[in-house]
Amino acid sequence: MDKNLIKQELLKKRKKHIKESNESHYNFLSGSDVSLEEVIDLDDRSHQSESADISQRLESTVHNHEQHLATIEAISFEPKTTVEPGAIVSVNGRCMIVAVSKPPFKIGDRNFIGISTDAPIYKEMKGKKAGDSFTFNNQKFTIEIVH
Repeated sequence: MDKNLIKQELLKKRKKHIKESNESHYNFLSGSDVSLEEVIDLDDRSHQSESADISQRLESTVHNHEQHLATIEAISFEPKTTVEPGAIVSVNGRCMIVAVSKPPFKIGDRNFIGISTDAPIYKEMKGKKAGDSFTFNNQKFTIEIVH
């Protein structure tokens, strides 16, 4: 398993998310600009406030993606023998990448899910090796492989 290829794919996907989020934020700002001089009634003020809230959420999404990118860049994806950041862990047939939270995605012909070190399941797996078991949500899991 080429972990550097996987890291590069994660970085590429995160950069794409940043670009798309920036474009969404820019497009929203371009289409929702209400100047203070145009505000004439309470309804206009409400729309202006709502637009500001949406803009903040879009900007927050961009910052979140940027933080995830920095996290991925900082993690060593060298081979691992224990579950830690940068490890790829096969658990009950599922491949998890310990880096940042990411819904299921595919690289090549393999399916992965990204988990962060804040994920409750990570807290149960942390420091374990291939062959170790743990319980999470009343289910028993066995770590098959740690890369």
